[in-house]
Amino acid sequence: MTLTWDEDWRDLTWPICLRTPPEVVQVGQAIHGIHGHESYLLRDLWCLHLYSYETVLRIGSHRLPIRPGYAGVSPPNVPLKYEFAGPARHLFVHFRCPVTEPNGASHIPALQDLGDDFPRYSRELEEIAQEVARPAHRIQARVWDILGRLADRPEAAPDAIPTAHPAVAHAVRLIALRLSEPIPIGELARECGVSESYLGRLFRETFGTTAVGYVRARRVERAQHLLCHSTLPIKTVAAATGLPDLHFFNKTIRRALGHSPRSLRVSSGL
Repeated sequence: MTLTWDEDWRDLTWPICLRTPPEVVQVGQAIHGIHGHESYLLRDLWCLHLYSYETVLRIGSHRLPIRPGYAGVSPPNVPLKYEFAGPARHLFVHFRCPVTEPNGASHIPALQDLGDDFPRYSRELEEIAQEVARPAHRIQARVWDILGRLADRPEAAPDAIPTAHPAVAHAVRLIALRLSEPIPIGELARECGVSESYLGRLFRETFGTTAVGYVRARRVERAQHLLCHSTLPIKTVAAATGLPDLHFFNKTIRRALGHSPRSLRVSSGL
């Protein structure tokens, strides 16, 4: 059998609502290909597959290469055709969730190579398939988490680090853990094994801003969250985001968001 597929298959994504848990209808392992090629669609159901075999999948007008270690997601009410060469087993989840949502949707790849993470995902789905007696919300939560991780590929996640230098990836992790503390960039660079100037250059190449600018953006992001979603005193929010000087905190928030911390809180209804 000659296998051919779309050259741009890696760019194919589906808009999917992941703001709320999916309704999980069934999880398990299936055997297909006993009778060769198969064509079908899932009415009103999304499908997640973990593949351990090689074939070609046609989703609507798209042709995708299936390989061992790949994860595939297909939307509801779209014709699927597998070109099986023989019996093939895969793990699957059938679930319901909106295709789009008013405030925008996440985008999940139609197909992606999980690489070394494939065994972990497989174990998770096998465990979920055995948890049929557990409350539905527990199963939904686990599937929801898996779908979220599959959607967070670098091309789809705005805060991801595409092809980041290891020093940048390490710095980002340290910054996330230390936002409430002073973060001297020189010390951060030393911990990451590079010079301060080189770390700054890496941050500009990766994020389009300096390391200082990146830290400031993450502080503002956290401050906005706490101001709009908690009743913590503003001085406590300032300290929790590493900007304990209230005058400087107010100035930083107003410059970044166009509003004072107090007006942000008032507008959020808290």
